[in-house]
Amino acid sequence: MWCLGVFVLGLCVGSFLNVLIARLPYEKSIIWPSSRCFACSRPIRFTDNVPILGYLLLRGKCRFCKAPFSARYLWVELGTGVAFLALFVAEVLVNWHRIPEMNFNRLASNLPPGRCLAMFGYHATLVTGLIAAAAIDAEHRIIPMQITYPVMVVGIIGGALMPWPWPQPPSTANAIPAGQPWFMIQNFGKVPTGVQPWPFWGPTPAFAPPGSWQLGLLTSLIGALAGSLVVRATKWLFETGFGREALGLGDADLLMMAGAFLGWQIAVLSLFAGAFAGLMLKLAEFLLRGKPPDNTVPTPPTLVPVTGPPQARELPFGPGLAIGVVATWFAWPWLGPQLQFPFFDGETLGWLGAMMGVGLLAAALFLRRPAEAEPAAAR
Repeated sequence: MWCLGVFVLGLCVGSFLNVLIARLPYEKSIIWPSSRCFACSRPIRFTDNVPILGYLLLRGKCRFCKAPFSARYLWVELGTGVAFLALFVAEVLVNWHRIPEMNFNRLASNLPPGRCLAMFGYHATLVTGLIAAAAIDAEHRIIPMQITYPVMVVGIIGGALMPWPWPQPPSTANAIPAGQPWFMIQNFGKVPTGVQPWPFWGPTPAFAPPGSWQLGLLTSLIGALAGSLVVRATKWLFETGFGREALGLGDADLLMMAGAFLGWQIAVLSLFAGAFAGLMLKLAEFLLRGKPPDNTVPTPPTLVPVTGPPQARELPFGPGLAIGVVATWFAWPWLGPQLQFPFFDGETLGWLGAMMGVGLLAAALFLRRPAEAEPAAAR
């Protein structure tokens, strides 16, 4: 019954996301007017607005003018419902992240503990923002701030209320002896996991001890800042070397939103996982749709167009970045212990950042195309 209720909740949230996806790119109000057909402007009946069933009963067409509705309405509702259900099963029923205080004995009680529901609700807000941002970017090549900033605020407030290592007691941080650097090999895998997977640094400073709102607030703020800066730095380096615009500030906002919930470590790593996921999405699109027509004007490959209509080779980075965030987040029980050394050693982290920056700039310079000769008629 809990799984059914969570799935229905996801369907309802997906129905609301469809309103955001349809209206925010055009700067329309999401409150007024009520849902209506874009072709004939007739209001949609309440029964026709029931998630999934309304679309199927109408066969994807307006009841009055028979204008077709986009299949996106169906898939966003279904996808959000499945995402909510999968998140609930992973975090509440299975305890994917192996948090001892999250073990739910279903035989002893039919009601999940409040801490389980709080963790699910907190992370479901992030999933909702990722779905909305990815869907809008895929269709319109933009990521509205009206989605990323409010969700980021929820992440920051939730981080302060549920600071690392919550729901585990602060004493679990003593698994690593006081005074020992967290990057030492004997401490690998000993960092307790909470709603915020890791703190922003370890050992935690004296003014922000484990379990304090100061630590939770700093972890969320630094995660948001790092998520935004890593995309902006990548954008600047690539554009400097390649000589044309790439990525977009909406991508920086998306990773800023994720960093507020998950911390800077997952946010930074999600950029690379998102790039790989984006390439896989482009490959899948190529295989499903085939080559563009011969009369299509070729354009240099970029990650995200900043202005102008979408072109054949342009790739919205939002969907791949959202997939990268979720993949890194749920792989953290295995990735985290392997990456504990560079993420908690400032000198190593600095060298790695410098080498990746130089490598990205060199790759962009290598890909730069020579300036084409100006046509004689234009001189």
